[in-house]
Amino acid sequence: MRQRATSSNPDWTTLKAQCDSYIGGTVEYPSGNPYPNKPNIGQGYQGSDYVPALLAEGMCYQVLKTSNPTAAASYGAKAVDILVKMSASGSQGQPPCNDSGYGIRFYGVGMGLGYDWVYELLTSAQRTQIYTTANAWITAWEAPNGCAGFEYTHPQSNYYAGYFHAKAAIALATYDENPSAPAQWDDWLNNQFGKRVQPYYALHLAGGGWPEGYGNYAPLGIQNMSMPLREVKTATGQDLVHATAPYLFPLDSADYVMHFTWPSRAYFDDRDTNHANGVVTPPVGTTQVGVFQQILGALAYWGSPKVGVFHQYLNDVNTATSGYNTSDPWLLYLNAESTLPTAAVNTLPLSYLATGMGAVAARSDWSTGASWMSFRAGPYVNNPSQGEESFDQGGLALVRGNTPLLVNTFGWMVHEPNGSSDENLLYDDLYGNFNNTLYKGNRQIYNIYYTRRMSGSSVLDRYGQAAYTTEDNQVSTKVAAYDDHGGYVFVQATGLADMYRAFSTGPAVASWTRQIVYVRPNRFVVYDRTTSGGAGYDQFLAWHFPANPATGSAPTGESRLDVTYNGTYAGAVTTVLPVNATLTTIPLYPTSNPAKIWQVQVRPPDAGTSQRWLTVFDLSASVAAAAVATPVAVSQGNMVGVRMAGSSGNDVVLQSAAAAGAAVTPPVVYTVPAAVTHHVLTELAPATGYNISVASSGGNHTVTVSPGGTYTSSAAGVLDFYVNADGTVQPTPPPTPLAPPPVSDLPVPGFPKPYKP
Repeated sequence: MRQRATSSNPDWTTLKAQCDSYIGGTVEYPSGNPYPNKPNIGQGYQGSDYVPALLAEGMCYQVLKTSNPTAAASYGAKAVDILVKMSASGSQGQPPCNDSGYGIRFYGVGMGLGYDWVYELLTSAQRTQIYTTANAWITAWEAPNGCAGFEYTHPQSNYYAGYFHAKAAIALATYDENPSAPAQWDDWLNNQFGKRVQPYYALHLAGGGWPEGYGNYAPLGIQNMSMPLREVKTATGQDLVHATAPYLFPLDSADYVMHFTWPSRAYFDDRDTNHANGVVTPPVGTTQVGVFQQILGALAYWGSPKVGVFHQYLNDVNTATSGYNTSDPWLLYLNAESTLPTAAVNTLPLSYLATGMGAVAARSDWSTGASWMSFRAGPYVNNPSQGEESFDQGGLALVRGNTPLLVNTFGWMVHEPNGSSDENLLYDDLYGNFNNTLYKGNRQIYNIYYTRRMSGSSVLDRYGQAAYTTEDNQVSTKVAAYDDHGGYVFVQATGLADMYRAFSTGPAVASWTRQIVYVRPNRFVVYDRTTSGGAGYDQFLAWHFPANPATGSAPTGESRLDVTYNGTYAGAVTTVLPVNATLTTIPLYPTSNPAKIWQVQVRPPDAGTSQRWLTVFDLSASVAAAAVATPVAVSQGNMVGVRMAGSSGNDVVLQSAAAAGAAVTPPVVYTVPAAVTHHVLTELAPATGYNISVASSGGNHTVTVSPGGTYTSSAAGVLDFYVNADGTVQPTPPPTPLAPPPVSDLPVPGFPKPYKP
């Protein structure tokens, strides 16, 4: 790091400028002014302003202490001053129990790292003061039934992440002087990490993700669950990331953030909690450069082969967001970002499954105008007492470029104007005391299946999903199948009924399986098989759009809606099943002004408890380009399906009409118009050979899929193939027809004449 401290290194000049900006100022005690003007330093929000100043000054001291001891002395003295003030006790200090121990992420981490970075400048009395105060923070956090008890009991939340980092930093830094440090270290390594964090993250956060949302809590949460592993390695030599029981979360986080950023790179999948901030542009949910910067540092430190592609992706995000919310200068300098290589982003796969959270992202390509989906189906992962994760298992979001079609309601409604008042409405819906009305405690804002017990306009029981977990509730919710074969992506989620709160009369939902077939580049077939918990329940699929949908043209028995957002066509949604479904469009909420979300409720024409729902979404760029969706006539084989026809081509998708889990028994026979068509059949026997024959008659193709041929289904039981207009079958897309050559290039009879010497 000392060799990189030159005037030509922008990371160093930025860091040094920050260090210089505090020299000559006063450091306030926690009891003083929290937000003084520079060069003065206050605690900010529960210590948030102490830490970046402390670590900047400490790093400047370490970098210059041999080459420029005079300058280093001033930086070191400022770091000591901050440490002494933030570790004050009594009336001048910060009570550890404020806001259930929230501040440990700043006070605890700062005292641990600061103690280490300027250790030789501290007097014996100052060291004792710092570790004594740090110990008090840890004791308060770990007290049985104490102020942080509900946070301490679960290893996944932004609160626990702060404690996790703080305890590691304090124990490692003060190990030789602090009588409590050896026990702290033993507990952190063998209990907090070994028995709690590592197994929980290996099960529930494999593949990355942060279930509290990326608009507020993820950046620091991921950092606090990643940096301690680097600190352990530098202090003890132990590599816990690549251990026998590996802790891959710092590395998996890279894949997750790349795949779950919108194609534009300017916005992040806004599931879970995003708080309103009063800022119109950029809106809450804008991709934060800082989270990419700190993840890049982790990749480089641990020797990941993905450094190059991730660095390039970070550069793309930085450009798209104009450098929105970058990391603190001390972290940027530590990571030496400018020295790292880059590699082409389009080398990445086009879809991704984070198995822990059951989160799937898929896109048409890696361009900024690509079509993209985000889907999630799994148990509740966040601390249920924290409650920042959405109640949206089975929920889908769809975007083309930077234009959303299907949105995550919470993340979208907190945009301005009136983001704060709309957030209050959201909290009433999610957590309000149920009062038999629609908008208190019903959690109705997600793109999922709902059932309600109604008496006229009165809601008899609260409805929607809950924070049900694998450990406490034994839920079976999961992504049971995931398959990307280039032309399509197949996803099937099962056990979704386990996530629903029961009614006073029994289960609200008896079963729900959601299947998605994404046919690249723009078509998404969503197939739901549901059974409500009782006869007579009001049941519907809910879809949420960023603009009021316009009624489009659709075949008899179907409904189509077209959505235009901010003057740009976002796409179309067509309900194919149930036939003659009823669509109701409602702005959320009645008192929200202006409305930002329109909920479309799709209801079956009958009250049967078991229903089949088939919905087609198309992300094409114009009304004319969006496909016309029509049911497929299946004459043999228990399947249902849809044909999508448009200027970009024809696709047929067939799914089992039976309950999920049992393979379809061939033969399957169905008829579609004679045209070049891509066929995708799901829920067949996996890795099995099939014969495909096509009979042409009356402008139609009758396709027969029977067992025993050379066309092999995937490991997920998906068979896809292409049928040409003449009825020939091939496993790969037919070549694009070549344009006829210009007249001047065509041969002329008799020319050229033979050469005669």
